[in-house]
Amino acid sequence: SYGEIVKTIFTVVTPFILSTFIYNCSTVVNMKIYKWILMDFRDVDYVTVAIDYGIFATQAVSVVNIPIAIASAMSSATIPGVSTTFIRKEYKKTRKQVSKAIRMTMMVSIPAARGLGLLAQPVMQFIFPQKDSLERASGLLAALAVSVVLYGLSTLTNAVLQGIGKVNTPVIHAAIALVVQVGALIGLLLYTDLNLYALVCANIIYSLVVCILNQISVRKHLKYKQEIMKTFIKPLVSSVVMGAVAFGVYHGLYLVLPVSRVVLLIAIGLGACVYFVMILFIGGVNEQELRAFPKGAMLVHVAKKMRLLK
Repeated sequence: SYGEIVKTIFTVVTPFILSTFIYNCSTVVNMKIYKWILMDFRDVDYVTVAIDYGIFATQAVSVVNIPIAIASAMSSATIPGVSTTFIRKEYKKTRKQVSKAIRMTMMVSIPAARGLGLLAQPVMQFIFPQKDSLERASGLLAALAVSVVLYGLSTLTNAVLQGIGKVNTPVIHAAIALVVQVGALIGLLLYTDLNLYALVCANIIYSLVVCILNQISVRKHLKYKQEIMKTFIKPLVSSVVMGAVAFGVYHGLYLVLPVSRVVLLIAIGLGACVYFVMILFIGGVNEQELRAFPKGAMLVHVAKKMRLLK
């Protein structure tokens, strides 16, 4: 009946909305706490607090959210497949889909975090060229880079739990993470001089707590054992090599051609090529997984031409 349909939609959709609300609510709560403690306990004037927070929220966080948005899109795409195999009780297939989705997300998130960490200043200068805030914004972006991996993984595991019908679990985990990060933020602001970097720590703590709690639940409900080497270590190794090349190319070329935007694009392009070669060379991805990426058929063709795939 229509009543049953409405009830089902309400009970399924509401937890999705609540988990998104809590995630966004954490940003507002952090802002209020930051302003309250700095103005009332540190005697910092309102203008300084507002300007500093604006650099954090509108510059550093905005750039970090770009790769996180890609991970979110990939997470949404996993829900139908996970739900279908789980409801059919094909649990082995469900675990394979979860493993594949996590690997794909990490293959994007880890190099993105590495690149943002090493090239924070040129990236920030490319997007927000205001010189007076460039140094602070770049430092915050470099510190926030690790959250790309944590948010990517937590967003994906949220989708997995929702896909297997545990729609309330991510809400509970988000609420626990919010409480933990609020306590950590208050302590850091009151007893350290981290200031804006206390907000960075709070963001990282929030995503880390959600990651840990989600992973525990996924393991419990799916009997899922996280594969480490191919999912995390190989993308990390490839990212280290990629980062070294991109960093060296940028600073080397900048001495010859001091045009930051042009040099940055060249460095990113070469870094991406190096990462592609490295991840295939050390066996971090196979042909089937590569085909699942956008333009996957073209990537497979290029890899075979380079004899990186058989």
